[in-house]
Amino acid sequence: MRTLDETDLKILRTLQKDGSLTVSEIAERVGISQSPCSRRIIQMQEDGVILGRTVALDARKLGFNTTVVARVKLRTHERSALEDFKLAVQKIPEVQMAVLMLGDFDYHLHVVVRDIDHYQSLLQDKLLSLPGVREMQSSVILETVKNTTALPL
Repeated sequence: MRTLDETDLKILRTLQKDGSLTVSEIAERVGISQSPCSRRIIQMQEDGVILGRTVALDARKLGFNTTVVARVKLRTHERSALEDFKLAVQKIPEVQMAVLMLGDFDYHLHVVVRDIDHYQSLLQDKLLSLPGVREMQSSVILETVKNTTALPL
């Protein structure tokens, strides 16, 4: 992978602010012509710097009014147990993020649900049935103060 220069970083900052921009719009904002802008974007995609473009949705406006952080402790840390857990948790659409952690709990799950009844059902029917789960603690998020995927470029 090549080293990113300031122009690449400007392109990335522009894309982070608005992923729906066309190459022409990005080039204009960055101050370069369309062809080199397009080549740079393609190169950063090929290098895996740009992973894709997504649309941010307002969960509340779509009826998902409750967000929960579930902390999971597994019975064992054998490689197969971790793999089984990872494969199973990826199949639950309400789990927006699952991260392996150091500390008292093995995984933190970021879960979005319609309401607390939805979470209780999800907890009983799916989360507690995940492979290898020994213990789970849940915390309801009352307010999101900051939520970004933008990197500090």
